[in-house]
Amino acid sequence: MEKRAFLYVNYKNIIVLKDYLDIVRLALEDNGYDTQYIESLDGIDKTAIIVFPMAVDAFRYYWKGYRRIILWQQGATGEESFLRNHSKLRLAALNGIDCFIMKKAILVLYVSKELRSYYETRARQSFESKSYIMPCFNEELDVSILQKKDYKKPSFVYAGSLDLWQCFRQTVALYTEIERRIPGCSLKVLTFQTEEAERIIREAGAKNCCVKCVPKENVRQELAECSYGFVLREDIEVNRVATPTKISSYLAAGVIPVVTSSVKDFASFAKDKRCACIVKDTTDIETIISFMNSGIRNSDVAEDIIEIFGGYYNKELHINNISELLRICLK
Repeated sequence: MEKRAFLYVNYKNIIVLKDYLDIVRLALEDNGYDTQYIESLDGIDKTAIIVFPMAVDAFRYYWKGYRRIILWQQGATGEESFLRNHSKLRLAALNGIDCFIMKKAILVLYVSKELRSYYETRARQSFESKSYIMPCFNEELDVSILQKKDYKKPSFVYAGSLDLWQCFRQTVALYTEIERRIPGCSLKVLTFQTEEAERIIREAGAKNCCVKCVPKENVRQELAECSYGFVLREDIEVNRVATPTKISSYLAAGVIPVVTSSVKDFASFAKDKRCACIVKDTTDIETIISFMNSGIRNSDVAEDIIEIFGGYYNKELHINNISELLRICLK
């Protein structure tokens, strides 16, 4: 009997999703499954394995008879909804749906240990035996970039949107204080929202800043020109369970990420690393200045980044690990 698996991708951000779902797809193929991306399950055999990036879709199709489900849980769905809608009822409903599917799923992939713990608490059940932790990342390391870095240069970068949860205003405010304390600082902002970014920078009084909108293929080169990259987040549940993709983008370009401790998994993972600066909150300038004055050596940073991409951000390693877990879960 032919072994079939389908990856449900009826979403707008399909290109981003495929970066991660490809890892699951290759693990399934390693187990002898014929795989296919689909936007609808109409006509699909109910005995097939279905990979869902959203529990709400898995929940809908579960009641249509699709029971062989693999779930990739990207974040705390209910908490994200609450930030947008401020509805405790919707928060509870979405948590209930997520927990239900996690109990029924063959395998659940989480982006952090903190996220798995969040759902285990709410489901009152351990998912450790049928789950795998894989952080969000979409970059591979170019080691040649690391050889050209100079971390004595106080050049900062912010890459991404200006959505409130990305803390751009707080980032600019923090950089403005750094600029006042350390001579020769610069901030490069890479965003599609250039006019708004320029306005926020003017209002903060930051001086040595440039704002750019560049094609995706040029982003790494722009990042490679900088030494430190901001990933500041408020201490709320959505951020505590997250593993921002931006961190991998910075590290792949040899940029030392400045990350708030609220991003719990990465902060815990990187606390003893020389390639990351973990700050207490969005105003913690003293930790940044102390880190920059600590005598950072290019070779030490490069060694740590290479180690991270050899494990934490290693695509082949995740494929192999998920493949082995699937052999157990699909018995």
